[in-house]
Amino acid sequence: MKNTFLVAGLVLSLGFGKAYAADQTGAAVKPGAAAAEAKSPSPTSNASKKTTIGKGKTAVNTANKTGDDDSFWVEEIDIDGDGNAEESDVLYDDEDKILFFHADGEITCKDGGKGDASLLIAVNQEGNSRGKPAGSGWYVVNLDAGECKAEAAVLYGCNFDANGKETDCGVAVIDEKNDTITIVTASQKGS
Repeated sequence: MKNTFLVAGLVLSLGFGKAYAADQTGAAVKPGAAAAEAKSPSPTSNASKKTTIGKGKTAVNTANKTGDDDSFWVEEIDIDGDGNAEESDVLYDDEDKILFFHADGEITCKDGGKGDASLLIAVNQEGNSRGKPAGSGWYVVNLDAGECKAEAAVLYGCNFDANGKETDCGVAVIDEKNDTITIVTASQKGS
């Protein structure tokens, strides 16, 4: 089965078929610790200033204009919710009131398997510039073909609500301008 989507005037055809079921494909990320940290971020004493976080496909630039930089630090936090703290990069976009987390390493797949990936999480704070509920946000994971049942190398992502519950997941594109992701190929149950 092929899924065809019109995005910004371009037709993207991605054949994910049965192996791309919502309950089995992708990373099992539970952003609870990240959402709790976003309630009152506390940069470390050695925090620096940056405008980017992440790497490759899981990177974002938070500068809204020239000269706009944000607090950046490293801390141990369980950003993926697997019960183990990871050394994570943290960037606080104080203008848009979003806290970003990035880490590389082992991830747990939704099917229970393991993978090695780059993970980026964004959590909205109270009073964020987009009017999103505090504690809601999104995450993306850069998956290789075969990793977490992905049929091809993809940027897999999910939006989540203020309770950490995933609202939609699938192949994602980061929209830096609007501090969000767009799901371009949604996960399908039973297809």
